[in-house]
Amino acid sequence: MSDTPPIIPPQAEPASRRKTRAKGEKSRQAILTAAMVVIAKKGLHAVTHRAIAAEAGVPLSLTTYFFTSLQDLIDQTFDHFVAMTATDNARLLEQIAGFVNAASPERFADPAMRKRLHQEVSAALSAFILHEADVHSVGIAVELNYLYLFRLTENLAAKVLAYRNNLVAEIAKLIQPIAPEQPEIDASLVLGMVHRLEFDCINRPHAALREQVENEVSRLVGFVLKT
Repeated sequence: MSDTPPIIPPQAEPASRRKTRAKGEKSRQAILTAAMVVIAKKGLHAVTHRAIAAEAGVPLSLTTYFFTSLQDLIDQTFDHFVAMTATDNARLLEQIAGFVNAASPERFADPAMRKRLHQEVSAALSAFILHEADVHSVGIAVELNYLYLFRLTENLAAKVLAYRNNLVAEIAKLIQPIAPEQPEIDASLVLGMVHRLEFDCINRPHAALREQVENEVSRLVGFVLKT
């Protein structure tokens, strides 16, 4: 006979425990979403447990139950924001990558191909800016608070820098095959323009800014692509 002890299958988690855990996660997500709204309305340094609890419609005690401190809540709100925006950012980058891949370095020597790529990239980027301002104004306000606010804690500042550096790196990958001279600098300029135009659009009627957005985007894309 074998001395190997019998394998005991793991017991399934009780349904009541799963339900409680799911409810707790739902509350935690509601708090993070509410924190984004508070940051968008009042700014990062005006955030309090009480303001977030009121916005989320949950007991004040839950904001300390799920998060070790107010700073922990603010840090995790940034992570929440990054996760929420990842899909839209990836979709835009994938769309532009398709345009760039169609215009290989050899074909990019053709003026007609350069013009076409210029138009495609400009249109996609302009549409993204206007759409984000229309649908995700809270997210834009949150992003700008984290990116351009001084006196961030060391941990949060490192997260924000990593987030921005990753965006620059992803944009630079798209630029490098067709404009290889200074892709990181060009990418940083493009990202800065996107953030500034998004800020303009959420603070003014962005429908009236459509032409300005399209013209400025086209101008900078033309500069980067040398078209």
